[in-house]
Amino acid sequence: MLKVINLKKKYKNFLALKGISFEVKAGEIFGILGPNGAGKSTLIKILTCFDKPTSGKVEINEIPLEKKDKLKRVIGWVPQEETFYSKLTVKENLEYFASLYSLPKKEFKESSEEILKLLQIEQKRNELASSLSGGMKRRLSIAIALIHNPKVVYLDEPTAGVDPVSRRALWEVIKKIKEKGITVLLCTHYLDEAEKLCDRIAILREGEIMIIDTPEKIKRKYGKTLEEAFIKLVKNENNKLS
Repeated sequence: MLKVINLKKKYKNFLALKGISFEVKAGEIFGILGPNGAGKSTLIKILTCFDKPTSGKVEINEIPLEKKDKLKRVIGWVPQEETFYSKLTVKENLEYFASLYSLPKKEFKESSEEILKLLQIEQKRNELASSLSGGMKRRLSIAIALIHNPKVVYLDEPTAGVDPVSRRALWEVIKKIKEKGITVLLCTHYLDEAEKLCDRIAILREGEIMIIDTPEKIKRKYGKTLEEAFIKLVKNENNKLS
């Protein structure tokens, strides 16, 4: 579903990505972990076509990164900041963003109803986005990312800033997205979140991938807990696997 081959990104004299390669399987939840400055944000900007790589190759659903018009139909993105219009209702927000993809009315009606039920916000459809709780606002952002039925969705810190109850509820939402067959790329600072949700994890440090493996195998190799393994990997330069 997603292939990244020897991807590099240089800003003047700073190499943010140092030739990283990985592949995400269809229907997989693939986690991207790393400390601040590891290159996670740079990677997401490139994968969402907001920035160009210095070199390397990216294919999403067998579509090269250069074909932006085709890619926008297969990609959904939930950034850290709010993506909706606060003075519009939930339904109006979905209608507006669906129009950006020229979604036919019949397809929008079917898709919006399915997504509202999936995210359990169907009772909020006529409420202003500004009136929603923090957890519901995140659900609306996810709904917007899903409205055009993408093949892959990028979730950038999807549970940051929400209360523990809402956070756990969002985990269930992400699991349901996977059950629909949508591939998920999850960037998170929460190691428990990555351990609970991700099929595999890539740990980045200073623009390089230290390891790609399942949470269980990473723990077996590097520590009793994922946190212990993470700290060991991002601090020890000799621990580099891919």
